[in-house]
Formats: sequence, C-alpha cells, structure tokens
Amino acid sequence: MQSKISLANKEIRKTILRSVGWVTIVHFIGLIIAIPLEILMTTTGEQRQYIRAESLFYFHFEIQAVINIGIPVILAIFLFRFMQVKPFSDFMHSLPIKRDRLFHQYALTGMILLIIPVLLIAFIVSALYNPLNLAEFFTWTDILKWLGITIMFNLLVFLTGVFTGMITGISAIQGILTYIFLLLPTGLLVLLAYNLPFYLYGFADRYVMESKIEAFSPLVALSQVQYRPLGAFEIIVYCLLIFILYGVSLWVYKNRKLEAVTQSLVFPLLKPIFKYGMTFCTMLLGGLYFGIMEGNTAWLIAGYVFGAILGYFVAEMVLQKSWRIIIHIRGLIIYAGVMALLVILFQFDFTQFEKKVPNVSEVERIHLSDNAYSYNLEDPYFLTTQENMDLIRRLHKEIIYNKNKNVARDNGEHAFFVYELKNGKKLVRDYSIDKKEYAHFYKLIHESEEYKRVTNRIFKVKEDQVEKITIHPYGPIRKKAVIVDPSDLKEAITILKNDINSATYEETIDKRDPVASIEIMQKNDKTVEIEWIISYKGFEEWLNKKGLLEQAKVTAADISYAYIVDTKDLQINYAQGYSYEELFEQMGKISHAIKVTDQSRLEESLINSSGYHDGPYMIGYYFKEDGIIDIKSFRTEHVPDFVQQYFK
Repeated sequence: MQSKISLANKEIRKTILRSVGWVTIVHFIGLIIAIPLEILMTTTGEQRQYIRAESLFYFHFEIQAVINIGIPVILAIFLFRFMQVKPFSDFMHSLPIKRDRLFHQYALTGMILLIIPVLLIAFIVSALYNPLNLAEFFTWTDILKWLGITIMFNLLVFLTGVFTGMITGISAIQGILTYIFLLLPTGLLVLLAYNLPFYLYGFADRYVMESKIEAFSPLVALSQVQYRPLGAFEIIVYCLLIFILYGVSLWVYKNRKLEAVTQSLVFPLLKPIFKYGMTFCTMLLGGLYFGIMEGNTAWLIAGYVFGAILGYFVAEMVLQKSWRIIIHIRGLIIYAGVMALLVILFQFDFTQFEKKVPNVSEVERIHLSDNAYSYNLEDPYFLTTQENMDLIRRLHKEIIYNKNKNVARDNGEHAFFVYELKNGKKLVRDYSIDKKEYAHFYKLIHESEEYKRVTNRIFKVKEDQVEKITIHPYGPIRKKAVIVDPSDLKEAITILKNDINSATYEETIDKRDPVASIEIMQKNDKTVEIEWIISYKGFEEWLNKKGLLEQAKVTAADISYAYIVDTKDLQINYAQGYSYEELFEQMGKISHAIKVTDQSRLEESLINSSGYHDGPYMIGYYFKEDGIIDIKSFRTEHVPDFVQQYFK
C-alpha cells in the first residue's frame, strides 16, 4: 500500500497542475505568437529582406518582455495562494508533510512549469532553423543564449515573487511587493542621484545615471536585453540571487506563523521598514519633482514634506488594510527629526566632498568636458600634461569658490571633471556654470596643443593611410565633394590639421552652423568624421583652388531667395508644432519682411545664420533644388549689418 505521505504528495501535484496549469499554457501560447509564428510570417514573405534580427529577442520583444515580467509573478501568486487563504492554509499545514518538503514541492514544480514552455519554443525554433535558412539572421549560439537568459530572468522574477509571498498574507500585496523589490535598487539610486545635487555641490547625478545602473534592477535589465547584452558579472550575480532567494524563501517559510494569513506583512520587524522605506522614497520623489520644476529651496522643502506625508499615509493604509486609519503621528515626527538632522549634517560637509580637489601629485590624468556622455564613450579623452592639469585644478577651485553665484545662474552649461588618481580611484564632479565667467581658463586649456590633439580624431589619422574624403554640406540640399587623389588627400589632411591647431577658443564655441561634415575614410575601413567650422579658412581656400568649393558647401547660387523677419512678428505654436513650409508662407505675408535676392547678401546670411531658432531675427531660405525650404535665425552677435539697419 502507498503511504499517506506519498498519496498526499501525489494529490498536491494534481492540485498544483489544476490551479496553475493554465498559466503554463498561456505562457506557451504567448511565446508561440511572439517567436515561432512571427518567424514563419516574416521569413517566408517579402518582409524577409527587412529583417535585422541579431537574436531571438528581436521578434516581438515587447510581447516577450511582458510575458517574462508578468507570467512568473502570476505563477508565484497562484501557486502559493494557499498561504493567503486561512482554510486552505490550515488544510495544507495539517497534512503529514514537513514544511520544507511542501515548499520544495511547490517551488520546484513552479520552476519546472516556467522552464517547459521556454524549452519547447527553443526546440521549435531549432526545428525551423534549417528549413527556413535562419542562419541568415542568427546562430545556434543565439538560440542557446536566448534560452539561458529567458530561463534565468523567469526564475529570478518567480523566486522574488515566492519570497514576497512568504512575508505577506495578501496576494495583491505579494504582486505589488514583487515589482517593488525588483525595481527598488535602480529606483532608489535614481531618486538619490537626482536629490543629492541639492545638498552636495558638484555631485555628478548625470554620471551616476549613465553608469549602467539598469543592471541593479532585473526588470530594467530585462527590458533592455534586446540592445544591451548582459555582462558575465551580471549573469553570475543574477544566478547567485536565484539560489539566495530560494534559500531565504525556504527559511522565511519555515519560520512563518500560520496565523499570519491575511496580514499585510507577517513579520512585525518588516512593518516599520516598509512604512519608513515608503515614506523615504515618496519624500525623495516629491522633492525631486518640486525641486526640478520650481528650482528653489522653499518648493524643494514643500515637495519633501508633501511626499513624506503622502508616503506615510499610504503605508499606514496598506498595513492597516483600510483607508480609515489611525495616525501614529509620533512616528512621523521622529522621522522628520531624523531627516532634518541628516540635512544639517550635509550642510556641514564633514566629508569635505564639496571642497575636495586632488593635488597634481595624486593625479594620473584628467577628463574635462561638458557632460558625462563624453566620458562614458568607448575611448574618452584625457589631459596629462602638468600645465593642463594645473589649469583644470585652478578652474575647479574657482568654480567651488563661486558656488553661490553658480547655483543662482543655472543656464544649462556644465563643467564635468573626472580625476583618475594614481591609487586607482576616481573623483567625479559636475557643476552648472556660466562658461563666460571662466572663459580665461577654458581659453588656455582649449587652445593647448594637447587638448586639440586628444579631442580631434583627425590627429589619429595618418595622411598616407587616407583612401577618400567626402564632404557633405550642412543643409537640406543633396550634393557633395569627393577627394580621392593621393596627393590631394595628403594636402587636405595637413591643411585641416593646421586650421584646427590655429583655431581660437572663441572660434571653436561659435554657435553658428558648421559649413559641412567631413568624412575621412581610411585604408583600414575605419571612418573619422569632423565638422568644418567657419574659421577653417585655409581649407576653404584650398577647396576653392581645387574647384571643389561649390560642391562642398551651400552657397548663394543654391538659393532662389530668402525672407528675413523679426521673430516677434511670427506666430509660432511650439506646443502643437509647425512645419517650415507654414512658417515660410507666414514670412512671405509679413509686410515689412526683407526679401533677399542679392547674391552677396545671401552669402552673408548663410555665414551668419544658425539652426537655433532663438535669435531676434528669423530667415527662411527657398532653395532652387525641389523648392526646399530651410528656416534659421540670426543670433544677436551675428546679425548682418543690412538686417540691423533695415529693422532700426
């Protein structure tokens, strides 16, 4: 005869399949639609030529993401539903089965039910691989990668749901807590990163945001896996978390009290953590919103107060399972006191965060730019000469000294510093400044030979290794100049380098549009692109001498006529958007608009106009080629004399 335990185990397996078998079926159908069916539809028709698949995640990635994020949580909720319903819980725990055995049976069955649909999809795609010639789009290795990554994320999300099911007695809260846990690391980092600049002058929030913080949240990493491959370290961490969550969930389950059913949180220790954790997060969110939107201390504090009160009340509602709650005002007062103390401590800057500037003897190299993006490139530039490093340190110190002035004058310009120290550490700072106030430093740094060499990729190009130069004029018309003669190529590269070396700081920050984009193709098939700015007169003269200037830039000969109007006379609906054609038509109807047909004036206008539509005067060009229209403006410092005299 079968023992009571084996009979119970058999019935439990039947119960599990009856209660959550439908989830596996939905999982399988969803993946069938997302991958094999999509592959059949796209690879057997005319769409095949447009497929740019590099992995199985290419096919209906949005559906795959929803399935991988939603199905494991739904499975965890329904699988451990017996822990949230008192009669069911009493019945299951009255069976002659130890808790750990019961947990293993449910958890392992759930994991198997998650894995089976994924394995079946991989098998189906493998069966289609040769008949449909799928090697054209992805390899067998890509199928195995998709299989491994999908199973890994499914198990990680599922076991997070299992863990939250162990600490709560309400299914709805189990689902909510699962996503909170999965998003919390990245979400908290984002909130802290955006709030700390209000208290730590120079804190580089944008650097933190661009430092792969998405890896801290499995959900965010999963949503980006199509175009951001996982690193080996990330995979190891996620796999370790799967085992840790399984072990911790088992331990929590064995120590959970049966009477905790229907409680929001079953362990008393978790209640204050949840309450004040939620209060802290909503406080940061409120401060972030009001601080960025209004930009002053009063609104920042108001945002913190509103966010903290809202978070505290919502947490109490969750814990008390009612909107008619008893307010524990003492706890809120204590929380407010602790936060006020933290703010005061920040003001004293005990760590010397704001004043810290490394000595030259400690520094290996320095990166100075306008934003963190330049540093996060594959090959960021650095300055290493004693003179430049000393200039950067002096600039840094002066920015710190002018803290109050800089904070009050936030005009969108930034100074971003990265000191890479000899001990292997980094010091990163980001400041909002008015560059005009520090132009004397920037001029010396930007005009140095080292800065020009490391920030202009053309200096890595050897003249005898260039195969072709293509010049694309900056504008809406289709023409280009091509240089292929070896001697001309050498001359062009040499002249461009000379123009870059002789350019002043003021010329390099000129806001007028560049003349053209120069594409330098090397014999190793690598391409270097640089902008031809207005000050590169030597290159312009050389092109004119070679008879290439007309094709290398937009000239007055390309334009039929232009209208110039006072910007205030134009009715531009920035919210709804506008087309250049509508704007040009409006310009033509303004009675005191200037209609320019003179070639010299058109040439002067082309040189001085800018694609930024923030100047006092707007100009609309009507090109001869296909009647193309382009709208630009004249900034105050670059308004042509004939325009100023006309609108006096």
